[in-house]
Amino acid sequence: MAAALLPLRHTLIVGASTLATSVVIYGFVIPGVSEGGRTVVITAALLSLGMSLLICRIRGRQNTRCAFAAPAPSGEQTGRRIASAPRQAPGDLCASLPAGGPPPGRLPQPAAVELAYGGADGGRPQAHWLDAIPLPGARVALVAGSVTEDGEPAPTLVHELRAAVRTLADIDMPPDETLTHLQDVLHRLQPDDAVHDVMASCLYAVYDPVTADCTLACAGHPAPIVISPEGVTIAVDLPSGTPLGRARAQVTTTEIRLGKGSVLLLHAHSAKPTGSETRTDGSTVPERPIGPQSSLTDTCHTALQALATEGGPRQLRVLAARTRTFDTTTVATWDLTADPAAVSAARKHVTAQLTAWGLDEAASTTILIVSELVTNAIRHAQPPLLLRLIRCDTSLTCEVTDGSTITPHLRRASTLDESGRGLFIVAQLTCRWGTRHHPQGKTIWAEHIPQHETA
Repeated sequence: MAAALLPLRHTLIVGASTLATSVVIYGFVIPGVSEGGRTVVITAALLSLGMSLLICRIRGRQNTRCAFAAPAPSGEQTGRRIASAPRQAPGDLCASLPAGGPPPGRLPQPAAVELAYGGADGGRPQAHWLDAIPLPGARVALVAGSVTEDGEPAPTLVHELRAAVRTLADIDMPPDETLTHLQDVLHRLQPDDAVHDVMASCLYAVYDPVTADCTLACAGHPAPIVISPEGVTIAVDLPSGTPLGRARAQVTTTEIRLGKGSVLLLHAHSAKPTGSETRTDGSTVPERPIGPQSSLTDTCHTALQALATEGGPRQLRVLAARTRTFDTTTVATWDLTADPAAVSAARKHVTAQLTAWGLDEAASTTILIVSELVTNAIRHAQPPLLLRLIRCDTSLTCEVTDGSTITPHLRRASTLDESGRGLFIVAQLTCRWGTRHHPQGKTIWAEHIPQHETA
């Protein structure tokens, strides 16, 4: 079975060699082998070859589907991007776009939220940014930030900080830890003997459509507001904290529950030059009623008008996210016991659920992934164990949560090792996988593309 982790041609060579060797040794070399014993050995070799070829075939299809879902840029495209990067003006999601709305495809389209933005540039490079970053498990991170140097707008650092936030989001840490690491990045961007005082404010929020929970952390940035589905404006009670800079920022986390159809409204602004007669703090999105709008774009424009009416900064952007929630048509959850028998139970649960979802074609790959993840949790972690299956757009995510904080690591077992291949098999069968930690333990997740989605 270890040969199944090799390319198909090598798998076939190893499997055929093993089968031929078994036939020669037990059929001719070793005398006195019973007919039944010879049959058992040769049958086992045949089954091993068949299973190895099947796993290789699944891996090949999965790699093709992952490449179809997220094609890698060509060398020419990569060269153009690198060559043009230094000439691009740093800014937010829409730094070079009119306030009316972006062209299709500029904003990400995560399943967790519906997104829209609006803004006013004021004719100068932006020293602030807004972002939406899809996360594993159908979650999404919403980010707002701004940078100043000696109290003046500092657009040159925006691009680097936004890229740093996106990199930290891939690690999938809690919001407060993300902002703490962002401060370390800001320190590395400044020499120790720098004479300029560079400060950055940032708001980082993560919304989970499965639980409808939103976790936020803030470092000196205006708190967002929530517009309920009924149009009631609610200010989020979020400690503003201290901006990221030379002093160690104190960042705390706040968790709120957002019902289906709620709108989370974030904004970011660039500081006005010294001596400006306009109020420069932009301390909060206006708390006066905004009310339900016909579209998220209208909501953004209303919020911008309210900020302008109150004398807020002219260079600003507003990001609106209308929340969605997942139900049993897209999420299935099971509690498991810390017993080897739970692996068989998990297979049965997943098989029945995929049949109910009409994803029978994905059963073989998903069951193998779930078997490896649950087996690892039983052997190396501690209860409670939770298995979750999330159907999101064209992807299927398997999550196993346990009570341990130990992070699993991918290892390459040798041919004669009896264990150590679980995560390696998972990595071969999926587009991506990873671990995220929470106060109760950790969650190991693996995402793949069901076969029929790209057939």
